[in-house]
Amino acid sequence: MKKVIFTLAALFALQSGLALAANGGTVTFSGAIVKEPCAESSSDLLKYAMNPHQYQAARKIASGHACAGMDNTQSLSLSAVNMTSAATQRSGQLVTVIYN
Repeated sequence: MKKVIFTLAALFALQSGLALAANGGTVTFSGAIVKEPCAESSSDLLKYAMNPHQYQAARKIASGHACAGMDNTQSLSLSAVNMTSAATQRSGQLVTVIYN
C-alpha cells in the first residue's frame, strides 16, 4: 500500500511539474524526427565493427542534414551468424548499427 501511495505521489509531482513548465514559452519543431541512414558499404561497416578506433574516427565526421551517418550512431556490433537450409549450411557475420 505504501508503494502505491508513493507511486501516486510521484506521478502527481511529475504532472504538476509538467503543468508548471507548460505555463510559459513556446515549443516549435521543424524537420524530421528520424533521418534515413546514409549509404554505407558493407565492407566499411564490417571494417568499423572489427576496428573500434576506425569506428570512433568515423563518428567524428559530420554526415550533414540529409541522412544519418556514423556520427548519428550509438553503437556498432558484430555477430557470427549460422544459416542452415535443407541442402547447405553457411556462416557469416551480421553488423548491427544502433542509431541515436
